[in-house]
Amino acid sequence: MSAEAPPLVVLTSPAPPELFAGFLADARIVPAATSAELMALAGEAEVIIGDWSHRIHLDREVFAAARRCRLVQQPTAGYEHIDVAAAAAAGIPVANAGDANAAAVAEHAVMLAIGVLRHLRQAIAVTEAGAWRQQDFIDLDLPELGPRTVGIVGLGAIGQAAARRFVAFGCDVLYTKRTPLPPDAERELGIRHADLDALLRASEVLVLALPLNDQTRGIIDARRLALLPRGAVVVNIARAGLVDNAALGELLRSGHLAGAGLDVFDEEPLPTGHDLATLPNVLLTPHIAGVTAEAKRRLILNSMQNIRRVLDGGEPEFVVNRPVAARPAPGGGAAGVGAAAGA
Repeated sequence: MSAEAPPLVVLTSPAPPELFAGFLADARIVPAATSAELMALAGEAEVIIGDWSHRIHLDREVFAAARRCRLVQQPTAGYEHIDVAAAAAAGIPVANAGDANAAAVAEHAVMLAIGVLRHLRQAIAVTEAGAWRQQDFIDLDLPELGPRTVGIVGLGAIGQAAARRFVAFGCDVLYTKRTPLPPDAERELGIRHADLDALLRASEVLVLALPLNDQTRGIIDARRLALLPRGAVVVNIARAGLVDNAALGELLRSGHLAGAGLDVFDEEPLPTGHDLATLPNVLLTPHIAGVTAEAKRRLILNSMQNIRRVLDGGEPEFVVNRPVAARPAPGGGAAGVGAAAGA
């Protein structure tokens, strides 16, 4: 790195200065850049840090201007606000924060599943209202999680972390994934592969753990939701766009589905009076599955270490696209993901 020209790192989120202490002390940091400011600075930025709230989009126009950029670092797991194909075409690797929040999100999935099965929302409401409806809940014969068949759609870091936890409860865990795990990995996790429709027909608890992209958007449509057995529970800790939520609401109201645990929504914040919020068999949380104290520390650490690695001339980790060519590091050498990665 040149002493006369410290590397420019542009953030599209606010961040306290202490975030960069010990990692990027030699860099010029521009925090909380707006879309217009990002475009003005893109030509000189060596690293762009994505918006943790996903409100500022990094698109083809940004990457066309980002001539010096060697890394786009997204400090979360999700990255659907980034045009990763356009970044790849421009030779820019896009990285997320890896498995930093996998444990937190997996725990949240288990919590939502148990909460829905045991009617937690209703139990809290009647108890806080001063009622003591113990016999009513006894008469419901509420199910335990343990004997249930759990289907996990998507088996990345979060899906695997969720699988381990559901297996520990004694669940029979199925999964679907574009490329199934090797048999020894399935045995180690205690899970079995099934195609999507077969998984849905068997799942008493359905857990969505897929990224949202052009291939997965709307993958759990009305037809596939109807494949779930009567009394099934849907848990979505991934992205709302994976599901036809209008069809989900209809199946919840009809009684075909016993309930749903949702941490993500088509519109965030969730509007007052939203259809799903009016249903007593839906347990809602405000997109907080991955924000434990430990997960936040890992998100920051993974992101800052990755940026430091690239600024020092190394290759980034957690890359989610396949850049067509390497970006040159200062001084001439190649940094980042080389051309072979796109082969």
